[in-house]
Amino acid sequence: MLLLLAGAAMIYLGFSGSDVEESTPVSGEPPTEIWQDASLQDLPGEPEEVGMQAMPGEAATSVDPAQTPSNPALEPDSSDSPESPEEPLPAQDPSTAPRFELVGASADPVQLASILLDAWIMGDPTALGAYVNGQAGGALTPARREMVAAFWQAMVGKRESAARTLTDLEGQQGVTSSELSLLAQAAEEPGDRSLVVTRARRGALERAMEMILLEEDSSKALEEGRLPYAAVGFSNLIHAELEAPWDAHVEALAGWSGNLRRAQESHRLSKSGDWPGIEVVVRGGETLTHIRKRALEGQDGMLVCTGLIERVNQVKRYIHPSDRLRVPTTRPNVLVDLSARLVVYRHGEEAVLCFPCGIGREGKDTPLGVFQVGDKVEEPIWYQPDGPPIPFGSPENALGERWIEWRQDGVKTSYGFHGTNDPNGVGSRVSRGCIRLRNEDVKELFELLPMGAEVVIQP
Repeated sequence: MLLLLAGAAMIYLGFSGSDVEESTPVSGEPPTEIWQDASLQDLPGEPEEVGMQAMPGEAATSVDPAQTPSNPALEPDSSDSPESPEEPLPAQDPSTAPRFELVGASADPVQLASILLDAWIMGDPTALGAYVNGQAGGALTPARREMVAAFWQAMVGKRESAARTLTDLEGQQGVTSSELSLLAQAAEEPGDRSLVVTRARRGALERAMEMILLEEDSSKALEEGRLPYAAVGFSNLIHAELEAPWDAHVEALAGWSGNLRRAQESHRLSKSGDWPGIEVVVRGGETLTHIRKRALEGQDGMLVCTGLIERVNQVKRYIHPSDRLRVPTTRPNVLVDLSARLVVYRHGEEAVLCFPCGIGREGKDTPLGVFQVGDKVEEPIWYQPDGPPIPFGSPENALGERWIEWRQDGVKTSYGFHGTNDPNGVGSRVSRGCIRLRNEDVKELFELLPMGAEVVIQP
């Protein structure tokens, strides 16, 4: 937190105007530094590692089937391993700081938004300070420069200062009303905000600001046990990242997915959760299959499988007369984002669980479009397109422990979700077009996803 507070002060000083050559530290506080061009010498001392750390994530890979339950042979590609993060730009002597005239043109909004979000995810504002004090930041309007500085201050705890800047910025040109509204939200304490999340198109900077607020609010709600709020918040956060105009933050998505799971285990995946559903009282001699059929009676458009009923009620397939079971009425579906290598299991528009996945290799690309879940096969045989069938359990069987077929307009395709015989390949482009999942993940998806559920594949 000390580094974040120092970073906030550093950004504020760097943003506060080109007429200030250097700043005087407040008595009793350590002097702050202004970020400079990376070509200058580093100041002595290594920054302390402080701040929010994203949970490590692993991208996924997929494999492609051939005929009936079939999929491609997996060939891990080490060239797809994630790149190491760049070193942060060093801080430098304020007396040698380059100054750039603030002009009315707008800097690249996507680049600024991505750098702002990166700073929050990594807990390190060095690159953000370097950007706004550099040549690119010189294209920012004075009002937007002050707005970004105030937003960062608010997010690291200097909310009163941010509120004062907000008052000064009202009515000024060069910053939008939506950005000022988000700054006002940042100036409030987490949990007290009336943050309105919209899936409507937003500017890149507005999206990044909203995502930072969502992450803070949702994390606080998770800590405080407000699980429905946390679940919806992390769902919105993940969707916002997948729809963003920058490259997906894979490790951050992994961390948010873990928090989503924690929240949803007591919300959408719990009998006591606050979600749309109906109650069915068990009769003598009934199984979960009977409960499913009775639940579907008179419920036009409802889609559910016995595995989902079992999961939300925690009955382990053992039910007794007079048990009261809750059955979700919101249709399950899956969104697959190829660039993020992520499978999102959803109820309606709300993300419930996320899994890293693999996708088709070059020349065997995973097809885009809308599909429906077809046959689901446990312990599948792999029917190769160019060789003999390979039985389940063989180390050469690329399908792993489950196969979930995709259909399109009622017609079988050679694509689907499946497990793997090489978990190290998950995260790479190694398949013939299918979506590869870790075996434990595909088994979970297999139980929750009913036949007929929609599968959307997006770039």
